[in-house]
Amino acid sequence: MAHALIFTGQQMAAQFKQFSPSDIEELKEIHCASSCLKATCSQLVVQGIEMCRLACGGHGYSQSCGIARLYARSASVEIVEGENHVLWLQCARYLVKCVGMVKAGQSSLPAGVQYLQAWLTCDESISVLNNSHLIKDVSTLLTAFQCRAARQLSSASRELSSQLSRGLSQQQAWNLSHPWLIRAAKAHGEYLIVRGFADILNKPMSSSLKIVLHKEVLLYALWRIEECSGDFLETNTLIPSTLQDIHSLVSELLTELRPEAVRLVDSFAHHDLILRSTLGCYDGDVYRRLFEWAKKAPLNKQEVTDGYHKYLRPLLKAKL
Repeated sequence: MAHALIFTGQQMAAQFKQFSPSDIEELKEIHCASSCLKATCSQLVVQGIEMCRLACGGHGYSQSCGIARLYARSASVEIVEGENHVLWLQCARYLVKCVGMVKAGQSSLPAGVQYLQAWLTCDESISVLNNSHLIKDVSTLLTAFQCRAARQLSSASRELSSQLSRGLSQQQAWNLSHPWLIRAAKAHGEYLIVRGFADILNKPMSSSLKIVLHKEVLLYALWRIEECSGDFLETNTLIPSTLQDIHSLVSELLTELRPEAVRLVDSFAHHDLILRSTLGCYDGDVYRRLFEWAKKAPLNKQEVTDGYHKYLRPLLKAKL
């Protein structure tokens, strides 16, 4: 997940550098993408940190492991610079306008939302992932994320129109449609991340590195489909039998990537002074470091604390 977010961030930064201030339509699309990615990425980061903390068992709750400190610092990101749900709704407002543009026959949508032109006019009975062989193809998985996002956006647009047809004001209809709109914006954010991660495979690199990154991209995309399987099934992007195949392939990819796990983590090159973690140290000597950390605790400065001699020992030796 970390690599997916990093490469997506780099792609977003590159897009912003190439942006022309005079291109108002591109400015709107960049605002939509950045708002959506800030919300989606920050939520994924906080969930990922909590997953790591649980995976470490009791040590994960210790101050010495550093995860609690990392969680406390990251959790606020879901609120600062725009609360996530507010940002998803900003993204949804732009996406709903894109739906109107497609229905009006306009064909000049910005690059980040061009996929809407194909899928909003496509037969919704068509499933993208209807064959077990397709789940091993990155481009097909990317198409599946496009399909799911477009169909959820179409559903949100229909809900908004339904509310308006009841005679409600634009604001009232918008407020009542929030759940549909947020789901659509989240789906768009998921697509942008998978696209950003998959694009890295088009860059020059060694064949050995490309094999590992290809497995990483597959694993990330399939994991997100597993986590959001209800959306993919509801939008008919995925059929139930293929979901079973996805579970099996995820298990296979985890087994294949396990030998690369340490190298993938070390590629971030975080120094021990930055991590300040007994569990994440470079040499892996976890238990020695845990013992050294415990010895530094104030209550362990001496073998028997003063409180024992002052309070407990008199009580234990007293003749009652």
